[in-house]
Amino acid sequence: MNLKRNQLEFLRWLHEDTGGHTHSAFSRNYLRTVAMKHGMAWAPAWIVKDKSRIISRGLYAVPEYAEYVKSLSPNSATDAANAATPNMAGSI
Repeated sequence: MNLKRNQLEFLRWLHEDTGGHTHSAFSRNYLRTVAMKHGMAWAPAWIVKDKSRIISRGLYAVPEYAEYVKSLSPNSATDAANAATPNMAGSI
């Protein structure tokens, strides 16, 4: 991820507000609500003005958010794989 400081800060705010969910689609209203909680008047332009992020009317893709959440817990994929594998110890 090659993001500017203010972009990373907004991803952190999203993470705090969502409780760490890893979905990466957000409504314009939700993005604006998070922005307003932190003193911004509007949703970040780097998200809402980028036409390639539009999923549908008022819904935007923020794939950087899922990457950000993954970067906070680098062992999460390993942990999920271990949880899905049954413990065979002592079953001989």
